[in-house]
Amino acid sequence: MKKTTKTTTIQKIKDHAIANQIPIIQDEVAKVLKILIETYDVKKVLEIGTATSYSAHVIASCGSEVWTIERNALRYSIAEDFVKNSEYHHKIHLIFDDALTHILKENHFDLIFIDAAKSQYIPFFDKYQHYLNPKGLMIVDNIFFHHLDPLKVKRPTRQLLKKIEKFKLFLSVHPNFQSQILSYGDGLSISYQDHERYIEMHSIIESTLQKW
Repeated sequence: MKKTTKTTTIQKIKDHAIANQIPIIQDEVAKVLKILIETYDVKKVLEIGTATSYSAHVIASCGSEVWTIERNALRYSIAEDFVKNSEYHHKIHLIFDDALTHILKENHFDLIFIDAAKSQYIPFFDKYQHYLNPKGLMIVDNIFFHHLDPLKVKRPTRQLLKKIEKFKLFLSVHPNFQSQILSYGDGLSISYQDHERYIEMHSIIESTLQKW
């Protein structure tokens, strides 16, 4: 008799996202998050941009507790249904609000993951850097934005690309954070204050990904 494999909540969310064309983190980004969480013993994570909770589940599956903020009512409702029936429901705290105006009660996060409106990367970073543990990481997804050519896109997309470039410049001159932009997925920026703690971070990621 053929065995049936139980579909995990994470796979269900991924299947739903693909079927409904909802953007989620790429597999390589999910792996990088897992490596960083496990390597640096990350316990508390803040996520800006829940969507339907795929990345929140990836984070929770690594043992971290995650607070995640979403302002879109439909996507929040879908995320809520997934979390209610999830084996990780006790580790995922959903917040329905606009991250730019929300007053967060929790702080001292070990990792903050920003995967929301790209036009607001600088305001998000400015606001939530104060919630980060001094030894923690700020990670922003989709830094390359599909490598689109500004000369070959319409004006709204061109304006968005300019804001992403402005964010990269913002990181490069930030007085408190050092940043690396890595080519995993659609590009990740990883920022930190404690350089000594993360001096071998890139080589750790590379060597671990090669084993998978």
